Amino acid sequence: MKASMPTTLMDGLDAIIEMDAPLAAHTWFGVGGNADILARPKTEVALKELMRRCHLLNMPVRVLGSGANLLVLEEGVDGVVIKLDQPAFTSWTLRAEGDANKVLAPAGVDVLKLLNACVREGLDGLCQMAGIPASMGGATRMNAGGKYGCISDAIHSVATMNDRGEVQVHSKSAIQFSYRHSGLPRDLILWTLLQLTPGDPAVLRKKMLEIYQFKKDSQPLAQHSAGCLFRNPAAEDGTRISAGRLIDLAGLKGFTHGSAFVSAEHANFVCANKGGRANDVLELARIIQDRVRESQGVNIEMEVAVWGRSVQPKEKK
Repeated sequence: MKASMPTTLMDGLDAIIEMDAPLAAHTWFGVGGNADILARPKTEVALKELMRRCHLLNMPVRVLGSGANLLVLEEGVDGVVIKLDQPAFTSWTLRAEGDANKVLAPAGVDVLKLLNACVREGLDGLCQMAGIPASMGGATRMNAGGKYGCISDAIHSVATMNDRGEVQVHSKSAIQFSYRHSGLPRDLILWTLLQLTPGDPAVLRKKMLEIYQFKKDSQPLAQHSAGCLFRNPAAEDGTRISAGRLIDLAGLKGFTHGSAFVSAEHANFVCANKGGRANDVLELARIIQDRVRESQGVNIEMEVAVWGRSVQPKEKK
């Protein structure tokens, strides 16, 4: 913990607190530095109080989901990192609001576990998320998805909590979801309410497994990566161009820089060797951007969030 960190920030808080907490194990890249404070609130009341205290003390706050879309630099992270992994934030509710087809999913819910539960219950609408590791908060924030659809296809409404601990509910029509983006405020996502439809469990399971197998056959799911590193850029007609194809055309499939390398299976997956460096991943990302710009005349933007003391938090995830 830094000397300037107020010692009373966590006093009496119903939360699991770790000072100078290593974050590498909390990310899919498996690299990076420490957080000054890692806080895991046990209740929504504790979360509200933590947000309020951080606001009063002007403390930087970041929210850590599954770590599947995150690169933490070796310099580490200042302020407070909140992880919503306690039962109050990881337990979903089927038949929410008395509706057999609604599911209430707090931000810490594992999307893949929820998908399996919905398939068993004969609830359709989440199969497009097969093979996409994410927490519900992170998936909602970035409108996670792929060629089969996005999480927003199933969303009814979303609740957010601001820096003062105040909660606001946003209807889907007010959010304006788009490709890898939601129009939600920069506040913490508290829960997502899903509107699903009835389906045959056997049919849904077959559909889910087919989508997962497609991803398994075409992506290096076993490697230390954060999934697709770059967004697919938009063409002039509004269609999306495959960033992986652009990187492949630039001759970078299998390219190595330090402890990081471009996957030989899917060029939009950048992986890190065990015990590697986050800075190698970031430097490789910049090399890829330069090469694609030079060879294809296209700018590609990183989809993965980058955290570090020198990087100010842009939004809570």
